Amino acid sequence: MNKNKPNITEVVLRDGQQSLIATRMTLDDMKPILKSMDNVGFSSLEVWGGATYDCCLRFLNENPWDRLKVFKKSLKKTKLQMLIRGKNLVGYKQFDDSIISLFISNAVKHGIDIFRIFDSLNDINNIQSSIKFVNKAKKNSQGTICYTTSPIHNEDYWIKLAKDIEDCGAKSLAIKDMAGLLRPGVCFELVKRLKKNLNIPIHLHTHSTTGLSDATNYKAYEAGVDNIDTSISSFSNLYAHTATESFMSMIYDDNTCPYDMNLLSKISSYFQSIRPKYEQYEGSMRGVDIDMLINQVPGGMLSILEKQLTDLKKSNKLKMLIDEIPRIRKDIGYVPLVTPSSQIVGAQALMNVLDNKRYKTLNKEFIDLVDGSYGKIPGTVCSKLKRKIDKTKTINNEDTDKLTIQDYKKEFSNFCNSCHLKDYSNSETDLLNYILFKKESMDFYASNDRTTTNEVIGLQEGFGLYIND
Repeated sequence: MNKNKPNITEVVLRDGQQSLIATRMTLDDMKPILKSMDNVGFSSLEVWGGATYDCCLRFLNENPWDRLKVFKKSLKKTKLQMLIRGKNLVGYKQFDDSIISLFISNAVKHGIDIFRIFDSLNDINNIQSSIKFVNKAKKNSQGTICYTTSPIHNEDYWIKLAKDIEDCGAKSLAIKDMAGLLRPGVCFELVKRLKKNLNIPIHLHTHSTTGLSDATNYKAYEAGVDNIDTSISSFSNLYAHTATESFMSMIYDDNTCPYDMNLLSKISSYFQSIRPKYEQYEGSMRGVDIDMLINQVPGGMLSILEKQLTDLKKSNKLKMLIDEIPRIRKDIGYVPLVTPSSQIVGAQALMNVLDNKRYKTLNKEFIDLVDGSYGKIPGTVCSKLKRKIDKTKTINNEDTDKLTIQDYKKEFSNFCNSCHLKDYSNSETDLLNYILFKKESMDFYASNDRTTTNEVIGLQEGFGLYIND
């Protein structure tokens, strides 16, 4: 067994709160505990990326870059880590290399040390640019495999993908098990093979939804994994992750633990004290969701779809919806369900069920996904569906992502002038907000006191359904 002190990434500031309270924790509620967290000795703190960027602008009336300024100032001893969706960055569409480079250079400048870079289709072409720019900045480019199960996703598939990621120049590798599907024994064997075949550190990120995470993390530790992601106990389990203190207690007894459990207790108590403020964003899950191992519909994704059906007074169609998602996934080559593919598949399943006919209505994102616009589909697309999509594709396919940075800058400047605002386009980070989330940024900069009446519950990374208006 690995007897070394395990490297632990604490995720409560990003994925922990993102999974449990829909990413609504404010910066003001984070500030008081940051210095205590900095003294624990974590290998890194995951603080940014995923839906945090979106929710800062959309719901919290915060500039996401201000968070990084505070984190960088308060966290002097611990590396800062973020999640980046390859060419999608922190958004839901792909951007060119000039924008990826601008984003990464500013993230580095504001304190990010480790970039966990993933693609929802595990398409290596979609993460190469980010790896290159992170390496250029001399930071840790962490290539990622998005774990899922299917007839084509076996151990050999993962080893080849991991080797391809290492060959691209990634400085470390993450196994991202967003739905808690990675079983303990499978994890042990996978980590052992990865350690034999790779020369870079291996990190594991899994969720508690299916009840497997504690055992999976422990078996990964036994297999020699280099780093484990956990979340402080008061923001752990359910849709989230193994509790930080629990994992430490699996490895050490009271006399040998290198971590200060009293300090961790203080941190947990603090987060416990603020959690009731966000009660309205808590999901409906109250225990283990073992059905996810059967239908592979992530719990948070399901909770949002359930809410959509409730709002439409169609709650009786929930079982049909649950059954439809894996059917669609099979039809389109067993794509992993993680942002943005999870949102796209979920939206199409909802349409199929509401129409009471499969693929009667095809949303644009689904057409683009199947057509390869998001990257290479891992398996084979159903031939009947492919023919229908080929007939449905519009000839006039406008691609606003062909805009240059200067085009965006001019657009943003004109907007600021029309609203009698100072010209925010002169700031690279403000300009990035506009490029990544145009509508949300216009609302954010045009109002000093935004209200959030359009509350979409549960923007969990890798789980939630998010449909653009």
